[in-house]
Amino acid sequence: MTSLLAATATGVVLLALLAGGAAHLSRPAALPGALTAHRLLPRRAVVPAARAATAAESLLAVAGVAALLAGHRAALAAVLGAAALVFACYALYTGYALAAGRGGPCGCSRSDVPLSSWVAGRAWAFAGLAAVGAALAAGAGDPPEGPAEWTTAALAAVTLAALLWVLPAAMVRPAATAHTPARSGTAPAVEGGH
Repeated sequence: MTSLLAATATGVVLLALLAGGAAHLSRPAALPGALTAHRLLPRRAVVPAARAATAAESLLAVAGVAALLAGHRAALAAVLGAAALVFACYALYTGYALAAGRGGPCGCSRSDVPLSSWVAGRAWAFAGLAAVGAALAAGAGDPPEGPAEWTTAALAAVTLAALLWVLPAAMVRPAATAHTPARSGTAPAVEGGH
């Protein structure tokens, strides 16, 4: 069971790093624009901070996949430990921005997801999974045995990563429309004519 948890946590973190790095590389103006909108960093630090976050996610993803494929547990544990720190920094930054009353897009994906406690919670979830993965990778446990366990871990990782990735966007409440339908004196028709 521990090996399945370690493989799933590792998979979720690597997929999140890959998705984050790919999103920043494919839409390079999004993260600097979000950091500018938050008004927490000096203007001259915005672009270097965005580049550092993009590089960290991309390099950690590549290093993590390489360590996983090579079966190098110490390197994988180091990558996951570094990822835990990166995600914890994201969570702390988001929490601070929210506490300071700052808004704007989170800058964490290709879509314009607004900064929210859901963004911070997702970052904490990724940080926790990375820490668990690092601890288990550094331990003496065996990796999953056979194709069935690897397939289960891969499917669980993809599912959990996808759910966590879209969580902040799914929790955005659409803005209230200016015009709401007026209530009439008649009740709406119900299926079956009742």
